[in-house]
Amino acid sequence: MRNYNFIILILVFTLFLNACNTKKQKVNDPDFPGLTEHSEPAVSLGEISSLQSKVLNKTIPLSIHLPANYDGSKKTYPVLYMLGSDYRARFAMLASTLDYMGEGQIPEMILIGIDLPEGNSILLPTRENKDTTIPDNYINFLETELMPHVDNAYRTAPFNVLYGASNSGFFTVYTLLNKPLLFNGYFASSPSIMHIPTVLQQKIKTGPLKTLAQNRSLHIIYSDDEGRLPNYVLEFSSVVADHKPESFTYKVDELVNQGHVPAMDFTQFLLALYPDFNPFNPGENLESLDTVTQHFDRLSKRYGYEIKTPISVIFNLGFHTILSKDLIAAEEIFQYSIEVYPEGKESYLGMGLVRRAQGQLESAKVMIEKALIIDPEFSLAKRWLKRLEK
Repeated sequence: MRNYNFIILILVFTLFLNACNTKKQKVNDPDFPGLTEHSEPAVSLGEISSLQSKVLNKTIPLSIHLPANYDGSKKTYPVLYMLGSDYRARFAMLASTLDYMGEGQIPEMILIGIDLPEGNSILLPTRENKDTTIPDNYINFLETELMPHVDNAYRTAPFNVLYGASNSGFFTVYTLLNKPLLFNGYFASSPSIMHIPTVLQQKIKTGPLKTLAQNRSLHIIYSDDEGRLPNYVLEFSSVVADHKPESFTYKVDELVNQGHVPAMDFTQFLLALYPDFNPFNPGENLESLDTVTQHFDRLSKRYGYEIKTPISVIFNLGFHTILSKDLIAAEEIFQYSIEVYPEGKESYLGMGLVRRAQGQLESAKVMIEKALIIDPEFSLAKRWLKRLEK
């Protein structure tokens, strides 16, 4: 629990920076020589876009957050679709979480927020006659318009996740039961499955999920203080347990005294989706580059798309190999890093540290300067370069 609270604290601090810590520019005012003004935010959480939908007969606002190194990379990225991104604080938290956990605990991901200006209740069946025309249309919109649009506009991997909370959490569950193959993973936070519970249970028993042959997953998180919701989840889970196919992974977490749509849900969702992404786990022998790359080859086969060994993992392995004085292996590691990530500043910094340990100081400076050409503000490279120049 302490780890999750720490992560939430980091996210809140990041959001505070986004609101307050803006870049400053000098104002040429002779009466106030030290005066500065604020310009763009120092932390960017994404961009606003939109898509004209023929299925829904309206323009759908979108919020888009790309991985930090997207423009300088050639990788493809899995996509996480968030329902209700017009709730800006929630979208900001998801974007910050992906940045914070990306490359270390999970792969980097593209975040596509689907704004719902009418409110999340638009995704529920009607109160009067329980008509599901609108949620059915939104499923059609996702499948035939939005997802193809995103795949055309960005470098996407064939792995998609749908996240919804409260009423949009109902829609996440509803989408799974109607189109289980549309997404690879489904995250539902405090889902309002008290709406048409009998219909949902019948879909579990006789719908397309029953004959699912490909791996798919649903993860529900809620709190014990959410009224009757725990009872509905328990009943829903009982039906799933009796009828789910082997290829379907179902997980439920009940939190204690966390309220509706718990703040820590998203972190737990991601850790459960990628439980062993980080190869540096106790008991696993990762003494060589081969064992690390083989680890990510296995993950690639499991998830169905290429998961390259993250540059942060390569750097971590290489740095500890330098500390162990095995400079031949360390050079091999960072040569591999340069080949796989020629645009990666860490690749050249790492090779610079190898050259320094080998006593090749001029060559070390050249490598570290290459890292600074890629990112002139790379503080770690600046510090090492200063040490070499002394």
